[in-house]
Amino acid sequence: MGPTFLLAAVIAATAPQTPSPSPSPTASPLPTIGTVRIVTGSAQSLHRAPQPASVLDGRALRTSTASALDAALRVLPGVDRDRSNGPFTNYGQLRLSFSGAGSDRGTLFVDGVPAQDGFGGQVNWNIYPIGSVDRAELLRGPGSALYGSGAIGGALSLFTRIAAPREGVFDASAGGIDRGSASLIMGVPTGPTSTTLTLATRRLAYDVIPAGQNSVVDRTAISTADVAHVVTRFHAREGGEWRLDALSADDAQQDGRPNDGFARSQRQLALSWLRGGRESIAVNAYARATTITNLADRYPTLPGALLYTQHVPTSDAGVRVRWDVPLDAGGTGSDALAFVVEHRMVSGRSDQISFAGLLQADVSGTQRLDGVALQRAWQGRLGGVVGARYDRVATNALGEREAGALSPRVALRYDASPATAVRAAYGTGLRAPYLNELVRSFRIGNVLQQNNPALVPERSRSLQFGFDVAARESRLAVDYTGTRVQNAIGFQTISPTVQQRANFGRTATDAYTAEYERGSLCTRIRAFGTVQHDRVIVGSPAQIGKRLAYVPDSAASLGVERTVRALTGALEVSYSGPTFSDDLERQPLGTALLVGGRLTLRSASGAAISLALDNLADTRYLTSVDRQGPPSSLTLRLSLPVGARASGSVRPWVCG
Repeated sequence: MGPTFLLAAVIAATAPQTPSPSPSPTASPLPTIGTVRIVTGSAQSLHRAPQPASVLDGRALRTSTASALDAALRVLPGVDRDRSNGPFTNYGQLRLSFSGAGSDRGTLFVDGVPAQDGFGGQVNWNIYPIGSVDRAELLRGPGSALYGSGAIGGALSLFTRIAAPREGVFDASAGGIDRGSASLIMGVPTGPTSTTLTLATRRLAYDVIPAGQNSVVDRTAISTADVAHVVTRFHAREGGEWRLDALSADDAQQDGRPNDGFARSQRQLALSWLRGGRESIAVNAYARATTITNLADRYPTLPGALLYTQHVPTSDAGVRVRWDVPLDAGGTGSDALAFVVEHRMVSGRSDQISFAGLLQADVSGTQRLDGVALQRAWQGRLGGVVGARYDRVATNALGEREAGALSPRVALRYDASPATAVRAAYGTGLRAPYLNELVRSFRIGNVLQQNNPALVPERSRSLQFGFDVAARESRLAVDYTGTRVQNAIGFQTISPTVQQRANFGRTATDAYTAEYERGSLCTRIRAFGTVQHDRVIVGSPAQIGKRLAYVPDSAASLGVERTVRALTGALEVSYSGPTFSDDLERQPLGTALLVGGRLTLRSASGAAISLALDNLADTRYLTSVDRQGPPSSLTLRLSLPVGARASGSVRPWVCG
């Protein structure tokens, strides 16, 4: 008997049978306090999810004072905003960490497609304008049982906006660090299909070089991004829906000195098919090609003079199939079995050419990732999910190697009363090294970051428990997440100017998160606070007890939004605690307390004009050892409905 058969037997034996119609405390109706699909792949309320999750809807995203999506996510509980700054950070540093698990221990999906670079693991935040994202959902805690390699600390899922035919919105902004940005999201009538077209351009600029690293050749850093995104949906006769998704994006950074920065192009095509009914099937396939040209200067010996040029072309393709079968008699999906099969192929190359035109390095590799998962989820006074996924990773990069692991997850939720739920979860995870970590070296400032072809996969185990209290217009949740990672991958300090990727013996994180939300049509309050004790517990004597790089020891956010007739005001306060960029705590990035606000005036036709002020106190903080965060910035933003939306009927104000 194979492992899949044994797993099926365990799931069948441990999950409860279809609940009887006898009364339960959950019979009293409660409003839905936000819904998520990320926990199990099926929709359920945040209050009734067996694992903690977080949500930002389009309303929250569009009132953000931030100029880039990664900064807007600072108000999403569980996101370890690693002090990175999407438009002005070395592209290889833009990585994910959730609930203190550490860099590269989270995974990202956009409209169901894996969105991290397959070769390097970083996220290209520049291709997702804030206005184009309609929703962000985050699973906090072990997610490898459903999402595979990389989901040790959780999974983030973004959903882009879909416009109705002949309706759309045009946005433009300028002021502060925004030197002129615009976007158009439009529903295009295309006969039997429905098409959404998104076009966006952005140009940001400010002085990024920190004090003490200045030189006579310094100049204002410039970040640009241009995106074209087309989504076409077609309803098939058999009741399914086809979705064709094409993305073309180019972005670049000039990082404050000549010969310091990069240019990147990304082309992506995705095709998905969904069939609903009693049994549902979803198929997602994609192919992506990315090309990066990376320049490094000879700081500090000769700032502005070219040191090397790197070319990093990558190809990435995959397919994911999910089959959901309801097991309850009524076919409602309250008790369902899900089967997932996934395949992904990644190939990449990196060459390095010296300032004299000499080839210094030329390395490449391929990686194949296969996974199969089985999961059973059920609702009721005692609800939960139990399942596991087997992953196999085959890598050919400076040598051949294979790794495999079974990652189980058990998560339970119990309704102590109609308004109060308690939950607990346990799961293990896997994270295989990226090809970039095995073969490619690069520089950040004057520090050389070296590859290591001898890296082995990380393995983790996580424990969670917490409670969730929901009222008619509010929700309070408190959760603990403990994560232990064996063979943790990170940069090990070799000398003051050299770091090399290495497997640390073991890391541990204990994270406590409290979140509160109260809202109505006219008023919303959102707040969260996180305290994280993250450290190396097995390693070299110099590393033991030290913090994980780019993981803050605490974070908090408070957002208040109020609408009175045509005027909406929003206040946002966010805090990121002490953070280090190295394994020995010799490179502190300090703390960051940011205050921002936004006033928006709307007309009855849907047009809006707003003033957004970010970093009101002009806090100076580091996002990495050679970059400082954006200064105080006042931006004027204009939003205009176009097409049928612009000529629609006038709606009366509902907030007095």
